[in-house]
Amino acid sequence: MKTQIRHYMLFLAAAFMLASCEKVDLKDGRVLDKGLMNFSIAIPGQSIQYAATVAGPYKDGDTIYVKVPTSEDEPLDVTQLKPQASLENNAHVEPALTGIVDFSQPLAITVTDGEGARKHFYVKVLPALPRTAFKRNWFKLASDLNIRRTNIPGLTVVGDHLLIADFNAGNTAVTDGVKVYNRLTGEFVKDIAPPTTFCMQVIADDGGHFAVNRYNIYSAGFVVYYYEDISSTPRQILNFTAAQGCPVNLGRKMTIKGNLKQGKAYIYATTNGNNDIYYWEFQDGTVVNQAPSIIKYASAPAWTFATVARESLDANSDHYITFCNYVSPDANLSNGSRFSKFNKDMDVAEMAAQNHYYKILDFKIFEIKGTRFMAALTQGYYAWDASHIKVYDISDPGKMKLLPGMEGYTDFMLFQSEAYGGTNYNRWGDIAVSVNGNVIDMYASMATNALTTSGVMSYRMKFNP
Repeated sequence: MKTQIRHYMLFLAAAFMLASCEKVDLKDGRVLDKGLMNFSIAIPGQSIQYAATVAGPYKDGDTIYVKVPTSEDEPLDVTQLKPQASLENNAHVEPALTGIVDFSQPLAITVTDGEGARKHFYVKVLPALPRTAFKRNWFKLASDLNIRRTNIPGLTVVGDHLLIADFNAGNTAVTDGVKVYNRLTGEFVKDIAPPTTFCMQVIADDGGHFAVNRYNIYSAGFVVYYYEDISSTPRQILNFTAAQGCPVNLGRKMTIKGNLKQGKAYIYATTNGNNDIYYWEFQDGTVVNQAPSIIKYASAPAWTFATVARESLDANSDHYITFCNYVSPDANLSNGSRFSKFNKDMDVAEMAAQNHYYKILDFKIFEIKGTRFMAALTQGYYAWDASHIKVYDISDPGKMKLLPGMEGYTDFMLFQSEAYGGTNYNRWGDIAVSVNGNVIDMYASMATNALTTSGVMSYRMKFNP
């Protein structure tokens, strides 16, 4: 009997100690001592609620931070915001959060929980720039730029200058070469005469120089000329002749990785009607071997056109490729362009075709603080379909398979420009980027058949890591 009484007294003591630690709502057994569960803020006129960076419950004296989007064009007015507190049952907040509140200074609030305990908090709004922001700089028609050949075959950026190809087949007059503009304003600077006949592309290297190529038409071979700057005399650095096996039209697309003046560099070129990637290694501006190395890209059929970009100067560098297999008719649009990354073992990571239009006319890869982006100029199936610039975060190639609506898609697919019209039977088009810190200017050509639609568009991207 004494043992039973002792056990009963121990039970009462334990119950008393538990009750002293927290009060219990005897009606349903709930403990109502949390009070503030979360905090959010809305911009007047918008339905989105921006939640605190850390969800509650919170400790007495905590500062609660809420990030609210802002932009340089339309800065957030922190004096005109609508707060909302998520409270536990029977809790209330002082002052009452009704209407518009000024958050130019941290807002002090007191929350009384369901047990009557009071906790004090501070709420601070942090105007947050979006991770990426885009705006159009300008669009200039070919007539505005005094470009005479509306089917623009190439463009690139060298320092503060935008270079646009205005080649005229077999003519070599100074006005039939490369036109140079201020890249920010589009104002004309000068003409550069073509180094030879039947030139196709003008491409910058990674050292602030550029090259112009002749593509292999009329069995004249694939020839590349190097320019130190916009005032220098061209120097021939590559001549892959028809006799050496140069295929017809090689040089339709060309890319450069590295500095063609010093150190290691590579030039890549493609043509139509096969799936071969031709490339040459350069050392201090001199080609190592006039005969190309060839990568057979077996993952593609004989393409209509293709562009290849080397990721780095490493001997085992990965590559990026877009190829277009244009089929007419193509009722289900099941062919067209593909964009992929592949390694030396030919393991391929392919972007879902739904993430671009039927033709990817050109692309550029650029990297900022460890984040890798791809900007593409893409057009629909028909020659008169609209063209757009699209920008993607491809740091994780696995995300290239994401589709609209999937989790993480908006972190991968970042931007699509306005639509640009015009008829482009040649399927030509180029895109160039200029990276200056966290500001990226993009330029893309509309290589159409009319002065009323042909031209160059410029967009600015700002990256806030």
